[in-house]
Amino acid sequence: MKRFILTLLTGFSMLCLVQAQTVEITPFGGYVFPARWNASNGSLYFFGNAQYGGILGVSMSRVVDIEFMYNRIDTKASPEAIGYSHDDVPLSENYYMIGATKNFRVSNTVSPFLGMSLGGLYLAPKTSAYYSYWFFAMGVNGGAKIYFNKFIGIRLQAQLLMPVQSGGFSFYYGTGGGGSTVYLNSTLFDFGFTGGLIFRIGK
Repeated sequence: MKRFILTLLTGFSMLCLVQAQTVEITPFGGYVFPARWNASNGSLYFFGNAQYGGILGVSMSRVVDIEFMYNRIDTKASPEAIGYSHDDVPLSENYYMIGATKNFRVSNTVSPFLGMSLGGLYLAPKTSAYYSYWFFAMGVNGGAKIYFNKFIGIRLQAQLLMPVQSGGFSFYYGTGGGGSTVYLNSTLFDFGFTGGLIFRIGK
């Protein structure tokens, strides 16, 4: 799955770069708050910690960007299984995301924005006693870009990243008509704040 997601992101990014008006490269760092991931026989408590990564933003128009993000969180998880006690497990959360961002340009220097994204979470324990896992993930973010000139700026944002634990699809049909339902479920909410330096290339 990792190879598939990386290949998909690479291919789509090359397609967008061909049509891009401008490109923004933003290395960032920040903090993510503690979170709990619930399961049927217990839960995992994730400690708050630093997060860092990078964003490649491709401008498709004056107000719409396509963004590719890598976000890494090095933290520890405390298993809270019913009837058992475990040591804390050091691990990394690696988000690979692609999304669309809507910019609200209030001036030439300030641009608030809102965005949504989809991708994958690679959950990688730093000990051989546990396996690594892939999960589909969703995200939302919002903040502001502040430009010092045409090429340099800063990006301040709040973001919420959510791996998908389960999902399903149902279809029904009866005398009153038919319909379908799609559902996704997540109990882990990685919420935090980041700041980064924008390097802008293009028109």
